[in-house]
Amino acid sequence: PSEFGGELFIFVQVTVRNSDGTLIAYLESIKFNNLNLPALHPFLDFEAIRGNDPVIVIDGENYQIIRRATQSQLFDSEGLIASTSLSDIEDGKNTLLVRFTHDGCPVESGDTSEAVWTFVRSVS
Repeated sequence: PSEFGGELFIFVQVTVRNSDGTLIAYLESIKFNNLNLPALHPFLDFEAIRGNDPVIVIDGENYQIIRRATQSQLFDSEGLIASTSLSDIEDGKNTLLVRFTHDGCPVESGDTSEAVWTFVRSVS
């Protein structure tokens, strides 16, 4: 079950690596600050037709697992990242789908971050 009524479970894993590829931070969460369900559902429908996402059965109910990695973000200066977001282009503009705030992680020029989003949703 999730706080979204049992129809959708979201899990995100974020890795931050230095310019040598060494892991400097690993973050994961199931708690989100911003969730745009009206935009997220069509996004997941589109993603589901793009790949071969497995469907599993739990207690007689079918659930589809959609897992996607975002493009790596390369940092060109020192800073701090304190949230991770997933957005989509809708009607020509950037639309926030989901965001979670996490502990701040310092980054330096040459560091990269990548997020892997996992969605588990009820399907017929």
